[in-house]
Order: sequence, then C-alpha cells, then structure tokens
Amino acid sequence: MLDAIAPAFAPHPFIGTVPARRIRSLAAYKATLPALEAAMGIALPATPKRIVHQVADILWNGPRQWLVLGELALPAAHAAITEQTDGLCLFRLSGPHAVEILKRLLPIDIARFGADEVAITSAAHIGVRVWRENENFILACFRSFGGALHHALMQASEAFTGRG
Repeated sequence: MLDAIAPAFAPHPFIGTVPARRIRSLAAYKATLPALEAAMGIALPATPKRIVHQVADILWNGPRQWLVLGELALPAAHAAITEQTDGLCLFRLSGPHAVEILKRLLPIDIARFGADEVAITSAAHIGVRVWRENENFILACFRSFGGALHHALMQASEAFTGRG
C-alpha cells in the first residue's frame, strides 16, 4: 500500500469524503467461484448490488469481480486480490437534494436507485462507481480524479446551497 496523502476538500453541507478504509479488488479465477464463496462463507453478488459481510462492504464490480471495503480475510487461492486503498477517492452525498444533484452529473436514472444498488458509470465524464447506503450515495473514482469529481459535485450542488 502506498503512503499517499489523501487530498483535502472544502467542507460542504451535502458532500463529504468517506473515512479511510481498506479497499481491495477481488476477481475469481476461472471456475473457482463456488470455492471462493465457500471459503468466504457467503454468496457474492452476481448483479450490481452491495452486501455487508462481517465488517466489510462487498460491491459487485463486474462479472466475477468485486470491491471489498474493510478488513476481511480474502482467500488468495481462489481469486486475484489487488490493493486499491490508495488508488480510490470516495465521496458521500447526502441530504434532501442528493438525487437532484446526482441527476445533473450521472447518465443513469438515479431517482430509481434502490438501497444497496451499484452502478459503474460516469459523473461529469469521470469514471465512477456509485452505490446507495440507506439515504446516502457513495461515489468512488480514481484518486487522481478526486479533485475534478469534487469540483463537479460542488458545481452541481450550487442551486441547492446558494453558493456560486
């Protein structure tokens, strides 16, 4: 894991960063999904969903691929595991205008997005993963795009905060 410094972002009533957690990608080797799930003791999401297992969030990240947020033992015998902690920047969008703000940035129907749904899409031409945790939306992008995504979120929220 790199010893990267997390960028600082201006405070905002609806937009914040997610506290640092370990993030790893998990990709099942060919024909090892049943053994991977048995070793982990869970059925991994096969569709764009988020599940909570022990102290970790597991997000669908494509066919036989997941992001694991948090500390969880991962069986390397059944999957490729890649550290992503220093490579991703996570933002939390909350409040009464979260859906309206995201409608300005995302090319998906975010208003119909249910709890624990996951999408791999773009926000202001930046590749993101977005998911819903209760009433909050979490957006993850590569850390090098964190400043640009934060700026886009700030601009999209101006109509609801009186800023700008």
